[in-house]
Amino acid sequence: MLSCRFLTHSSAAVSSCSLSLFQFDSHFLLFSTNPNPNPKPKAPFIPSSWIPHLQLQQLLYDKSKAGFDKLDDALVVFDKMLRMKPLLPVLKFNQLLAALVRMKEYSVAVSMFREFRVLCIPVNIVTFNTIIKCCCHFNNTLDYAFSLLSGMIKRGLVPNVVTYNTLIKGFLSQDRPVEAEHLFKKLLKFNEIQPNVVTYTTIIDGLCKTSNTSMAVDLFRSMEKRGCKPDTITYNTIIDSLCKDRHVDHALGLMSEMNHKGISPDVITYNRLIQGLCHLDRWKDTARLLSEMGFMKISPDLHTYNILVDAYCKIGMTNDAKHVVETMIQKGVFPNVVTYNTLMDGFCLTGRMDRALEVLYTMRSNGIVPDCYSFNILINGYCKRQKVDKAIDLLKQMPAEGLKPKVETYNTIIHGLFQIGRHGEAWNILHEFLRNGDKLNIVTCRILLDGLCKNQHIDEAISFFGLMECNGQIHDIQLYSILIDGLCKNRKLDMARNIFNNLASRGLQPDVVTHNILIRGLCQEGLYEEAKELLSKMEVSSCLPNDATYNTIIRGSLVNKKYEDALVWIQNMRAHRFSADASTTSMVIDLLSAEERDPSVLAFRKWFSQ
Repeated sequence: MLSCRFLTHSSAAVSSCSLSLFQFDSHFLLFSTNPNPNPKPKAPFIPSSWIPHLQLQQLLYDKSKAGFDKLDDALVVFDKMLRMKPLLPVLKFNQLLAALVRMKEYSVAVSMFREFRVLCIPVNIVTFNTIIKCCCHFNNTLDYAFSLLSGMIKRGLVPNVVTYNTLIKGFLSQDRPVEAEHLFKKLLKFNEIQPNVVTYTTIIDGLCKTSNTSMAVDLFRSMEKRGCKPDTITYNTIIDSLCKDRHVDHALGLMSEMNHKGISPDVITYNRLIQGLCHLDRWKDTARLLSEMGFMKISPDLHTYNILVDAYCKIGMTNDAKHVVETMIQKGVFPNVVTYNTLMDGFCLTGRMDRALEVLYTMRSNGIVPDCYSFNILINGYCKRQKVDKAIDLLKQMPAEGLKPKVETYNTIIHGLFQIGRHGEAWNILHEFLRNGDKLNIVTCRILLDGLCKNQHIDEAISFFGLMECNGQIHDIQLYSILIDGLCKNRKLDMARNIFNNLASRGLQPDVVTHNILIRGLCQEGLYEEAKELLSKMEVSSCLPNDATYNTIIRGSLVNKKYEDALVWIQNMRAHRFSADASTTSMVIDLLSAEERDPSVLAFRKWFSQ
């Protein structure tokens, strides 16, 4: 337990709002004892009533590298440190803070720092840098981090490159790249610090993550001109972003540049390039890189093999993927759950459900525990092949495996049941899901509404939609589009039109899909002129027609014998570089081959013959 004196000081610290540098928000609860997610096993710590100085100092050093098992252990140590006379040096208090950071107890570290200030415990630049780092892990606390920067300067401490790197990384982690760039430019302008490779790489990484690869490349070249040599991590960051943007040849050129400058590529460099090449189906180049890895004595790691397994599975080459798995085992690199899940997904995509199930059994026999995603892959595979009963059996098996099905699992099965017309069972599965205390997500609502509409349960669909409206669950244009489509197909055009016309009052903007659905519904009911007017409104609004719009109105004009209009729409479609789909093409061919003497049909044929 903490001493009464420490608890008293802590309470006073929380209530004191007059200290300018210590304004905390709700993230910084005083020594919250919430358990850490995913705690790692550490050496046992047994609090004792008396710990010699040297033993405690060694303990602090060890825990700064690994963290304590429990938050209470750290607080007990802090209490004992406060009782020692003389106080331990600032280095030891910094090590205690470092241990809390290792434990991801950022709010506790900030609260403890405040206690340092109240008790006049000496602090140095390392202390401030540690707490600034903690602030960067929370939203809305970067202002406090900057107040700490001011506090450092007032105490005569000079912020160093670590301080500014931490602040820049904080801005980027909270999706504030403009402010990160502003701070960086300010540092350069006023020569506050000499940015190091970490500074540049941090900003380059932030730019890449916000899809600003070209800016990242410019900064990359700028750092070289300023005399800061990029390292392997810098190159890897740029190479990864270029590959994701499908500029793999540029990325390959950078790796050649690395070799020329004496900067050694590592397995991460090769992994990112191999992934980029696989996405472009450049198998020969992939094989060349793998051979080059062997020549460079760089062994493929688990991620390398997983990339290859995934690439082969996505193009249906499951036998090749299986061969990769066999090879990695021979090389002493053992598959993980990701490897097996990817292979299972590959077999499911090719309809080989028996082989996918074999992979599940192989996982278990090799000591790999299947996760929710493993079952979701199989369940989805069975539902796509309309073997929903087997999917339901797997759903029931999950709790026995210690797994709780996710909403995505239920969504897949409900969708599968609707596809084969088992409407009642879909509702039973939904009720089971709700009984478990889970909540519907927007995807579930779409599946239910779509399933009811497509199975001609339109009255139930309207009731369900109304219930969602009453509960305030609807603010999604896709849901409205599904219902409008269902109403049109069930000859309830007036209701569909009314919902469409009231979308704006609900704060929703109909998209091109919604427009296409209503245009088709109007054409089917012989209201071609109204459909034509709706399309004209699209053309003057921000919702531009797409290829489906033109195909829909062309078919509508042909059905309603507006052949001259059909010619105009076809010309417009071609002007926009859209193509006729199979249904439109079939209707046109039928018209051209029919024995029709109507002058407008003859004019239509003549235009096509030209």
